[in-house]
Amino acid sequence: MLSLLCDFVSVMKTVGYVLLAFVVLMFMVLIHETGHYTAGKILGFQINEFSIGMGPKLFSKKKKNGEIFSLRLLPLGGYCAFEGEGEDNKNPKAFNSQKPWKRLIVLFSGAFFNFVSAILIAIIVFSAYGETVVRVNNVYEYAPETNRQLQTGDIIYKINGKRVYMLDNLDRYLSDSMTVTVLRQRVVDGKTVYEKTEPKNVLRKKYYTVSLTKVNGKHLDQEGTRKLAAGDAVLELNGVLLSGKGDFERALRNSGETVTLKVTDGSKYYVYEVDKTLFDNSLVAEEQAYTGIGMSVAYEKHKFGFGEILLRVVPYCFEVGMLVLRTLGGLLTGAVGLESVGGPITTISMTSQVVATGFGNVLMLIVLISVNLAVFNLLPVPALDGCQMVFVLIEWIARRPINRKVQSYINGIGLIVLIALMLLIDILKL
Repeated sequence: MLSLLCDFVSVMKTVGYVLLAFVVLMFMVLIHETGHYTAGKILGFQINEFSIGMGPKLFSKKKKNGEIFSLRLLPLGGYCAFEGEGEDNKNPKAFNSQKPWKRLIVLFSGAFFNFVSAILIAIIVFSAYGETVVRVNNVYEYAPETNRQLQTGDIIYKINGKRVYMLDNLDRYLSDSMTVTVLRQRVVDGKTVYEKTEPKNVLRKKYYTVSLTKVNGKHLDQEGTRKLAAGDAVLELNGVLLSGKGDFERALRNSGETVTLKVTDGSKYYVYEVDKTLFDNSLVAEEQAYTGIGMSVAYEKHKFGFGEILLRVVPYCFEVGMLVLRTLGGLLTGAVGLESVGGPITTISMTSQVVATGFGNVLMLIVLISVNLAVFNLLPVPALDGCQMVFVLIEWIARRPINRKVQSYINGIGLIVLIALMLLIDILKL
């Protein structure tokens, strides 16, 4: 009975998280459509209906000016319906009767509101919970150029004058010779403070690291507390630093019957003494080349001052947008796989998982998805605002619109293809 009760509670929790995920997504749709609505009202457009959700109406209220506000059954999307969309209408307040620049503003405002909301929510998140930053976790002894200048605990603040954000691979910021601005901890009057320092001529070089891919048996470190594990990086063999091609094989070949290994798990160092013959079967080490600056990093929360948050938050949101564009570009070139994207099912699933981890993470997810929505809606893809903006621009330049029926066909077919593509992505990931 107790087991059934626990299972029921677990199921209800999951259902609750999914429902909250829908609420989060509909909140972002509300912001987007509010952007269209606000711009339309300011510029004198006639608005027939403002709806959150699609399908049959659950709730509807009509204002004295004729505007209808609706809540619909399916919590997927929404719309702000203007008079005369998709047709030529003699009503001076109809959408297509308005000047092109006004229509462009209305179409752009949905994405603009998403982006502004992302900035405002990011300010709240960074102020209350901190921003995820790149912190130096371990500087390896085989990289003396880095070792002399960077220290464990340094926050990577800028590289060559560009602010570093924890969005994708740190390698994107690296060059062969760099000025790395870091925030370094100091204790002043018993308090920890961070000061900026600028190590110069930090070099990116090619190193060869050795990782253990197979560990059979119980091999304890010299203190007898930790087992040697697959994934450990071997830094030294019998006191010889390993960073060049073939260093490990040469050092192992020249060693005696007992081998002393200095390894790291990415944060701490450990020393082991093992029998050389174990490398015939029980221990497997693989050499891999990488180009970097000879350090490992960790991602941690750090609270900047409010002024610094204001300086960082707008570029941060722009960087999120650029990451979206890079991902889409990678999909077209094949550099990014379909596993990196998802349709509505994946989005709901991911959102419900994040909802379970706490309010701060939910707010951060809203920031990321809001920027995603802003960028995606401005793409010149049929059925999206970006495509509508292209039609308006063509009309403005040519002084005549593309046939309204052709526009409707393009948007209708585009919407069907877009929905099918998103569902197909989800099906392929099952």
